[in-house]
Amino acid sequence: MSAELHPLLRDAPGQVALLLGDEAIVRGALEAGVTFASGYPGTPSSEITDTFARLAKQAGIVFEYSVNEKVALEMAFAASLAGARAITAMKHLGLMVAGDPLSTIPYVGVRGGLVIVSAGDPSCHTSPNEQDQRYLGPMLHLPVLDPATSQDALTLTRLAFAMSERSRLPVLLRITTRVAHTRAAVRFGELGKREVRGFERDPRRLVPMPAHARILRLEIPDRLATACEHIEELFQIEGDGPCVVLASGAPAATCSDVLKEAGLEAKFTLTTMGGVYPFPERALLRLLERADKVLVLEELSPFVEDALLALAARHGLRVRILGKRSGHLPEPFEYTPEIIEGALFDAFGLGSRPASAAPTPVEVPARPPVLCSGCPHRATYFAARAAFPADQLFFNDIGCYTLGFGPPLHTADALLCMGAGFTLAAGVSRMTGTRTVGFVGDSTFFHAGIPPLLNAIKEDVSMVAVILDNGVTAMTGFQESPASGLEEGRIARRASIANVARALGANHVETVDPMDVAATILAFERARDAKGVSVIVAEHPCPIWETRSTGALSARGVFEIDPDRCATCGRGACGLRCNLSISTGHERHMARSRALEAHGTSTPNVAWPEAVAPCAVHCPLGLCVQGYSGHIAAGQYSQALALIMSRLPLPDSVCRVCHKPCEDVCVRALHDGPVAINDLKRFVVDWAASQGRLPYDPPREADHGRGVAIVGAGPAGLAAAHDLRLRGYRVTVYDAEAEPGGLLRYGIPPFRLPHEVLRRDIDRILALGVDFHGSCELGRDVTLPGLLESHDSVFLALGARAPARLDLPRRDGAPPAVDALVYLKRAKDGALETARRVVVIGGGNAAVDASRVARRAGAVHVVIAYRRGREEMPAIASEIDASLDEGIEIRNHVQPIALVVGGVRLAQTQAGPPDASGRARPLVVEGSDEFVEADLVILATGQSPDLDALALERTHSGGLRVNVETAATSNPRLFAGGDLAGGARTVTEAIAWGLRAAWGIDRALRGTEAADRRPPPPLMNAWPHPQTERTRFWRADSVARSEPPHLAHDQRVSGFAEVVGTLTEAQARTEAARCAVCGMCGNCRACIDLFGCPAFYLRDGRVAIDATLCNGCGVCVAFCPNGAIRPLAREGA
Repeated sequence: MSAELHPLLRDAPGQVALLLGDEAIVRGALEAGVTFASGYPGTPSSEITDTFARLAKQAGIVFEYSVNEKVALEMAFAASLAGARAITAMKHLGLMVAGDPLSTIPYVGVRGGLVIVSAGDPSCHTSPNEQDQRYLGPMLHLPVLDPATSQDALTLTRLAFAMSERSRLPVLLRITTRVAHTRAAVRFGELGKREVRGFERDPRRLVPMPAHARILRLEIPDRLATACEHIEELFQIEGDGPCVVLASGAPAATCSDVLKEAGLEAKFTLTTMGGVYPFPERALLRLLERADKVLVLEELSPFVEDALLALAARHGLRVRILGKRSGHLPEPFEYTPEIIEGALFDAFGLGSRPASAAPTPVEVPARPPVLCSGCPHRATYFAARAAFPADQLFFNDIGCYTLGFGPPLHTADALLCMGAGFTLAAGVSRMTGTRTVGFVGDSTFFHAGIPPLLNAIKEDVSMVAVILDNGVTAMTGFQESPASGLEEGRIARRASIANVARALGANHVETVDPMDVAATILAFERARDAKGVSVIVAEHPCPIWETRSTGALSARGVFEIDPDRCATCGRGACGLRCNLSISTGHERHMARSRALEAHGTSTPNVAWPEAVAPCAVHCPLGLCVQGYSGHIAAGQYSQALALIMSRLPLPDSVCRVCHKPCEDVCVRALHDGPVAINDLKRFVVDWAASQGRLPYDPPREADHGRGVAIVGAGPAGLAAAHDLRLRGYRVTVYDAEAEPGGLLRYGIPPFRLPHEVLRRDIDRILALGVDFHGSCELGRDVTLPGLLESHDSVFLALGARAPARLDLPRRDGAPPAVDALVYLKRAKDGALETARRVVVIGGGNAAVDASRVARRAGAVHVVIAYRRGREEMPAIASEIDASLDEGIEIRNHVQPIALVVGGVRLAQTQAGPPDASGRARPLVVEGSDEFVEADLVILATGQSPDLDALALERTHSGGLRVNVETAATSNPRLFAGGDLAGGARTVTEAIAWGLRAAWGIDRALRGTEAADRRPPPPLMNAWPHPQTERTRFWRADSVARSEPPHLAHDQRVSGFAEVVGTLTEAQARTEAARCAVCGMCGNCRACIDLFGCPAFYLRDGRVAIDATLCNGCGVCVAFCPNGAIRPLAREGA
């Protein structure tokens, strides 16, 4: 069955049809017998080439979308040389691309008629400038026609071919947006006959070497005169009034309408010029001679007006020429009816303009253009922004991808013309030394992108060249791309952009599908870190073009928002949601991290992410690790500090001595190593210390008069003091030592916790108004009854000061034995014994610290003896490693059996029945003992609190009975925590006890509502959301853990300088970016703030998806931090 004849191919003279000006041009060319048509799409000329593409086969003409306008003009000129009538169409900017052949063709001349359609864009509707092509007429010797209506467009196009052949000049048909895109009634003429007369050799003319060109130049005036004879006939005159208006182009039609609507036809003579160059002087002189004044109506430059002024001056005419030069009309932009009407009344003194009867125009909401739903360009930009730093310079190009300029994609720092995405990136890179990114589209790459890419490769520029290949020239109407096309209803690739880039010499070339967000991010990151020119080809078909062209609808469903997960903080159920505002940097980190994770858990059908990240659950303080990591990754250190200090009153100390349970459960350990969480905290805290003034001020309640006494100035007591003070309490702290700090001051050596660092924490707490009384011992200087009488409540935060007894046989002449904490305190006081050989009994932090102090005190041989295996040593693993680095020997599965002359006898142990903790009890292996030399034995087998002076209820094991959630004791006004409460004894856990005690005290004194304004850290088993144990972890990237600098080995044991340093800023941001964001976050609108798909919108302040706009591309599902985007449930499904 044959296809229906295209309407423009009907040979029906006199038929009237509603045509766009662009369509009318096609009909005019057909009536002239055009045989060849070419062009490059560009609004507002695109409908010309599109129409030719649709009807060419039926019409029997040759048509092509050329790779650029220069090629299009050259092809049309070649067709003309072959004796065929030819037409080529482009927008005004494209005519400049064709400038080289355009400037020579008038010299050589044409054979078959050649019409060049160049569509201008007054008001810059779709263009970056208002270039006025009419000036090319006198500059390049081109006849220029300027149609005013769709009918003019048809008529002048038909006449242009004859003019071209008679004058042997190409004719420039200059249209503007309103002519091109106005649909109006057009009367058809007869279709012309096509003819190809063949190529005729004429080297003198067709080979314009300089000698020939000089001769050809002399022919041009006569040829222009021939063209002018045609133009003299292209005048239309309406009316015969005394007020004379000379108009050309679209304003002529508008003026005609204005005169009719205002009832002024009788007062005016409206003369419309069909051609503006060569200037039709004879006809215009006749006009000038009968007029006192003439108003010239033309858009853009005063081209006609200036020519008319010159003509009048040359002929001594006194007629007044009015228009732009006289100030009656503006020079820029299109002319509206109101502008023209105002000029008519002002120029001819017609009095006040009549009031408009038109209704007040309705304000239409702004609708800026955006990339379509499912657009692969959006996915590419999203991935680029995820991979490159926030200050990355992006240079964009001309196409629908230019829409990456605005929010939220922000991928256009500069834009010039087609192909300049590469040249601008290269030039800025060479001048600034920064690695830049340039974008071009697939059509643009072949149009104008290959030379700048080759140039950048030749110069070894540091840049990333990105080709956005969606298979089509989309923005101008889905014209075919040079690289892709349709074959038998299917999309087919005709050329490989990647292969072209390699052929140009690019060494790093990758092709990615931008809808695979993870792969695209990683490709960009590899390009970011490479040297020289990297080329990324983002290849995925435009979904709209694909559907329209193939008729295949996407089999994917659409998506909706899960309101229970969207913008939901998993910590909110415990009252721990932060008060930070949403920031795009943090959102970008979360979205990137989620996109790089291939979802999977050890339990099928378990939603990921978890409500609360494992690191937060296992942190005694419940810190939002993923939150401060994300802000570090984004370079937002103040926000990261706020998240840390809002829950941690001793940040400087903790980031140096924490036992890091968070890192033990980091899911990244299953892949490429746990995130260095504590080092990240250290980076932020040290950054804050370097700022001069601390960039964080915790919120405080007003003083309300209640007072609390705290006994013990260790980490638990200081934490409680800090928190109670923020709650508005008067706080007095008592401690047996002269200075506050407890274990932090006297039990941890300065190479781990420098004194000035601890001082920062303590000073900050005391500066809140906390009173400290040192050298004040409970039972000697103050009593519990006395404290309870003078305070509303008392918190006992006494440390474990009594060393555990180790009953060992001791022989005369045996080396002295000292408790580890006593030894460490002496080290702080500078009163250390010197010993060359030291044996430390124990496996905890005190044992490791004491051993390392002994090395610094001069010991040449230090042995740590521990009765269980290395993996069971309670000391921090990194500190154990540090001790080994410092030459300390660790002997596991041994325990002392006697102190003897010159040393210690150690016996091997083996696992026995479980003890009270559930661990296997070490049993001595008979006959396995050996002698180890020692001048000093340090006992680090633990400490216990002295409970004898406390008349409080005990547990069955003799410990103090304390409520683990509130720190309450059997006395309702007395609270206890830290070492007194038993359990694990780490600095971080002691702080958590202090915070829970502060909450418990506040709850008892002011009630739950007041206390819950600062909720305490939850116990690990008290989080409201169950944890899913992950046994596997899928991740698209693999990044080695960053390690902070360490003091050189030869410098460590020679003094007490801090061993572990701080991550650099670059290290910290890289390490923070490794965070997998395992928990749900409430500070997120990544889909709107980063992606900007039009299917997303806000409904009552909540994110929603418009199912009529969603095409199911699934990119948003891949990066949603909370996993809140799910397939839309279908009825009956």
